[in-house]
Amino acid sequence: MLLPGPMVGPLPIHSWLIEHPEGQILVDTGESHHARDQLFATFHVAREDELDHALQAAGHAPADVGTVVLTHIHGDHVGGLPHVPAARVLASADELRFAMGAGGRAQRRIARQPLPPGFHAEPLAFDGPAFGGFAASAPLTSDGKVLAVPAPGHTAGHLAVIVVQDDHHVLLGGDSAYDQAQMLDRAVDGVSPKASVARATMDAIAAHARQHPTVYLPSHDPESVKRLQDTTTLPAA
Repeated sequence: MLLPGPMVGPLPIHSWLIEHPEGQILVDTGESHHARDQLFATFHVAREDELDHALQAAGHAPADVGTVVLTHIHGDHVGGLPHVPAARVLASADELRFAMGAGGRAQRRIARQPLPPGFHAEPLAFDGPAFGGFAASAPLTSDGKVLAVPAPGHTAGHLAVIVVQDDHHVLLGGDSAYDQAQMLDRAVDGVSPKASVARATMDAIAAHARQHPTVYLPSHDPESVKRLQDTTTLPAA
């Protein structure tokens, strides 16, 4: 990952807004225009690309976001947090433990990617029952229609969010894979600390799709928006 090499083409940095009767839930917050380039990533984020502009373009006010759920604590997923300062912010307990510890601080210094000013998050515990292909869950709404599930791999405390629709599920996968093809191929990225853990999460996603028609939306997949619009589900085989 740290060696120079060819770059892929431009990739999106998706954030997802869930409209629910109990309030708006935002999954990840994107990056800011202050992002520093890395050997493995070059950022082209303008100020008008940031979260507040994206929300307003979609007809929403940043102040209306009640809850933010972070799939993991990397700069391109937490950089927009200052735009929703009043929101409750959640991340998995394991993710927070690492990110706020010595290992996480060292990684951010090396990458020159500090946490955004005023960063805060509450730990989310997966103390709910198994759900589909996942061994545990954490409800985010009282009706059980929005819930978080553990999806470790890209980071040790990575999570995913599932939205239950009438005839299918939408799985907001963060960086469980960079795109759907990578997940189906069980190809592990260069960031994941343990390949076996990352593959186990990919297997859990595939198992979930066998039980429930599932639209899978990784954060950096250029096809995620089209799959959401067309309700294109993962192959069940």
